[in-house]
Amino acid sequence: MAGHCTDSIFKNKKVLLPDFIPERLPNRMKEIETIIRIITESLKGNVTNILITGQPSTGKTASIKFIFRELKHEYDGLFCYVNCFNKTTKMGVLYSMVLDFFKEKRPTRKMPSRRGIAYDELLDSFKQELEKSCTKVVVCLDEVDQLEETELLYDLVRTRWENGRIQIIGISNNPLIFKDLDPRTKSRLYPLREISFTPYTKEQMKEIVEARVEAAFQESVVDREAVDYLAKFTAEKKGDVRVARETLIRAGELANNTGDKKVRVDHVKEILNKTRHAKVISVINALSNQEKFILRLIPKEGTFYPVLYRLYRSTDGKLGDRMLRNHVERFSKLKLINMERKGIGNSYFITLNMPKDVLFEV
Repeated sequence: MAGHCTDSIFKNKKVLLPDFIPERLPNRMKEIETIIRIITESLKGNVTNILITGQPSTGKTASIKFIFRELKHEYDGLFCYVNCFNKTTKMGVLYSMVLDFFKEKRPTRKMPSRRGIAYDELLDSFKQELEKSCTKVVVCLDEVDQLEETELLYDLVRTRWENGRIQIIGISNNPLIFKDLDPRTKSRLYPLREISFTPYTKEQMKEIVEARVEAAFQESVVDREAVDYLAKFTAEKKGDVRVARETLIRAGELANNTGDKKVRVDHVKEILNKTRHAKVISVINALSNQEKFILRLIPKEGTFYPVLYRLYRSTDGKLGDRMLRNHVERFSKLKLINMERKGIGNSYFITLNMPKDVLFEV
């Protein structure tokens, strides 16, 4: 038949890509329904902010993107999704929201340039645009713990206009992320509803893996044993969908490349040995070359910070103590390293959170 895919393994590979949002998220409907109820109340004027927490890859981001996709069909609001890993400054987040507004609500008008405009000025003009257009706003700040300038939260929640204000949805692995905010921001964020995403059970992971297999692969290509093994493995790893998804795509490619007609359990096991550190590799990939270089200087047995600093300087490193320390603290924030005060002088002892050879896979 014309246009039919001749791939003997895959039917629709995009189902396994990171940005794919399924038509259904059956194992998160309870949380999704709760979030939709809070958002729709907020769109009516009773604004409650939301903090979504839980282990990595338990459906937090997918659920919000699913919700925003559904609500855009029903409501004329502005639904902005911003990943704070990529946009760490208040200006970066605000400008992303402004771009979304102009794309969706003012497509024929020229977008404002980011050059030569101050943050306060942009915030003020954005507020005027929202007021003129009577637009309600819901913004999701994913990985909100990566936000370097938390005064953005204060600025967004106090931005109000006639019949409108901004609802904030924060996503973080850390349930205490808003506890350390300054008191005025914390009080502005309330009422705040916290919603926890618990890890998927083995049965739920099996259902997720089976749904992806059915949509992504040709019929009967993936062995039952491979599905069962992958579901069990990922459930034991705190229900990490990312690992399951990446394993499926790479196991399928491995089977294809070796001329196998089926994806078997040995393909899955081989890939799992390589993808156990998929999350950490994606984080390292986002670092600058200088940051990767510094991270690779940390020995596999760990080291004290002063020793690391001397080692760095011996490589003709140009950064001073303060700047190097900033990078090391960022590694800690990204969960790439552990920092523990110990020994004489109570200096930080630094250890890697992954095997050393993972650093050289990127």
